[in-house]
Amino acid sequence: MKDALKKLIQELPKDSLTMIRGNSLVLRNGDVHYPFRQDSDFLYLTGLSVPGLVLTIHDAEVILWREAITEKDTIWWSDKLTDDEMRKISWIDDIRDIGDLEDYCSSHPELLAKDPEKENQEHGCFVPQHDGNSKHWQSIITRIRTVKNPEEITKIQNCIRITESIYQEVLSQVKPWMYEYEIEAIIAYGFRRHHGTEAFPTIVASGVNSCTLHYTQNTRQIQSGDIVLIDFGIELDGYGADISRTFAVWGWSPRQQEIYDAVEDVKRYAENTLKPGITRRAWNLWVKEYMYEVCKNLKLKDIEKYTPTTNPYYPHSIGHFLGLDTHDVGDSDTPLAPGMILTIEPGIYIREEAIGIRIEDDYLMTDSGCVKL
Repeated sequence: MKDALKKLIQELPKDSLTMIRGNSLVLRNGDVHYPFRQDSDFLYLTGLSVPGLVLTIHDAEVILWREAITEKDTIWWSDKLTDDEMRKISWIDDIRDIGDLEDYCSSHPELLAKDPEKENQEHGCFVPQHDGNSKHWQSIITRIRTVKNPEEITKIQNCIRITESIYQEVLSQVKPWMYEYEIEAIIAYGFRRHHGTEAFPTIVASGVNSCTLHYTQNTRQIQSGDIVLIDFGIELDGYGADISRTFAVWGWSPRQQEIYDAVEDVKRYAENTLKPGITRRAWNLWVKEYMYEVCKNLKLKDIEKYTPTTNPYYPHSIGHFLGLDTHDVGDSDTPLAPGMILTIEPGIYIREEAIGIRIEDDYLMTDSGCVKL
């Protein structure tokens, strides 16, 4: 079995029955489903991107439950893996028909006391009635996932490399008066050409749209003098990149360049202060305080009425963990440690000037600081 699953088993309570469900297909409309994306914890433990799976762990007994494949399935669907194919990916030997899962659970009645820390029993860690110190599996996986192993780091680096190459393609093809969706199409083509998909909905925001943090309509025609902010990243094997770039199709105006330089200044400060041992919460506050002084130097309207934490020109945090999820698991108060991957993404958004600039890159924590991936 995979190392992550071994680590989880080592920390689960003795005589516990842990049940972890993967995602199922979700209907989009009629009989058409949304593209399937596996639950990230389940993917981390098994490597399987197959709908409708269940994993049970009873001490050292690990069982993967799945719907049996019929002859009709092989005719109609291309995503049905055989048991042997699933064993090869997951390294789990014991694979059973999910129709027998209820009987299996019923055969362990002494283990079916509900974990008091888990409200939703669909996912759960079932423990003996007398065990008052049970640990829920999800908190264990969150801690393990936060620090990336070398294989994960390599996968994320590859996603970043591809995403950056797609950005260069955007710069080589963008033209005045294009529509935002035309730039999105260049990005989407790049993702598919590299056998990937988008890690999150691509943002292509021109003009005043650049001041909306999660603008995803991508319908506006780029006007003379506009800047364009794009926030995007490819996903491969479950892992993704998260990069933001801002550029001027017609060239920078002096004011736009001034704001861009200010954002770069804050980004350098964030890079220099990101060290192991500090918490993400403390780091974020330091950057907000620095950004506030930068905004005052830019003489932004009414900035003196606000504080570093209520600054409307910089309403988000400096970064987040990155991994199987774009906003990956991890606590803001956990001391940062080598092997963690975070984004640094300062931005300044001035709606009255139709200027929104964000620069974002992904960083690996090291023993002494961080390196840009």
